[in-house]
Amino acid sequence: MNKAIVSLLVLLIFLTFSSCDILDSDSSTLSPLDTKIDFKVIESYDNYETVSTPKIFIYLVSEKIYGCSNYSIVTNFNIYDKTIEVNILGIDKPNICLTSLGPAGGRINLGEISGISEIKFIGPGFEDKYNLLISDSLIILDGKETSNTKPLINFAYRYPKNSFEYLCGTTLADTSLCQHFIDTLKSVIDLTEFHFTDIAEIPYSKSSQGYYYNANSRFFFYKNESDFNKIENVMKSFKESYFPTDNGVGLSIINWMNKKFYSWLL
Repeated sequence: MNKAIVSLLVLLIFLTFSSCDILDSDSSTLSPLDTKIDFKVIESYDNYETVSTPKIFIYLVSEKIYGCSNYSIVTNFNIYDKTIEVNILGIDKPNICLTSLGPAGGRINLGEISGISEIKFIGPGFEDKYNLLISDSLIILDGKETSNTKPLINFAYRYPKNSFEYLCGTTLADTSLCQHFIDTLKSVIDLTEFHFTDIAEIPYSKSSQGYYYNANSRFFFYKNESDFNKIENVMKSFKESYFPTDNGVGLSIINWMNKKFYSWLL
């Protein structure tokens, strides 16, 4: 299978299970583990459709591509003595099959944990251990790939508090609107732009998508939630003045608690 297609399937699996935690399974649909498991530890949300404080999650995806895209990795876990113990119970293969190729996936909500921990994956005939350090700004995973498990990311940024990402997509004739909106916003609220270095995976998107011109994401700190909430009216007024019928232009702002303002919804 083409590597690009496989990568897309993996991404879709991560998103599919983004609103589910440990996946319950009827024992009659649970099959023994028959694949290597890839995983990553990142900050994310209980539900991508709601505003909430981000938490630490372990995302799991099978290296094996199955004939149904709704298979899931079934686990249970315990946290004790700075150890996160994940028991991989098998692959849930429900009776109803979504007939498209895809890996199995799942996620584990670790909550608001921090400090130094060890992740221990336990499966049939193996026990793999990785070191995990969670600071206020970074998630660092240390450990070598085995024949049973593989880390996908070793360094990941956490969402900086009081931050947001700004995405802008336009027609080729309207690219100046991207900077113009930020200049307008800065005249209303106090913003400080910042940049992520390339030492780790960033939690936000890297650019807008689907437009003739897709600007790279920009990142800003704001002072308080009252200031952030002013953005909605500024964006609405800006849209009414410069692209009232959208016309191939889209602005979006998403903050660290998953609160979103989209120009096309205003």
